[in-house]
Amino acid sequence: MFVCGYHFPADMGNDVSFDKVIEKVKDGIDATGKTVTLTSETREGVKLEEITVEEGSFAHTALVDYYENTECAEKDGFKMVYYTNKYQISEISKSVDGGKTAELCKKLDDMNLYRVKVA
Repeated sequence: MFVCGYHFPADMGNDVSFDKVIEKVKDGIDATGKTVTLTSETREGVKLEEITVEEGSFAHTALVDYYENTECAEKDGFKMVYYTNKYQISEISKSVDGGKTAELCKKLDDMNLYRVKVA
C-alpha cells in the first residue's frame, strides 16, 4: 500500500493509520519557514488560482515532502501534483488540520490539476 508516496507493508492492508503516514512524511523534513504555493488549472491548461498553504499544517509539510522527494520533474519552479497524492494529502489534512486547511481540501478534492512550488 502506498500513501503519500510511502510504502506500507501489505499486512497493514488498506487501513493505514494517519499517524503512521504523518510520521513518515515528517521524518527528515523541515518545512519550517518554507512557502508552499499551489497553482490550480483546468485540464485545458487554463490557470484558475494561486493558493498559499498555511505553514504548520499537515498539508504544508506533506507538500514540502512531496516537492523535495517526488521524482516528478520540475518545470518553471513547479512540480505537478499527482491526483492520488492530492487526494491523500487532502484526506489526512481534513482529519488533523481541521479548519486551517478546510477550504484548501475542498479544492484538492476537485478534478483540476495542481502544481506545487516550495520556496
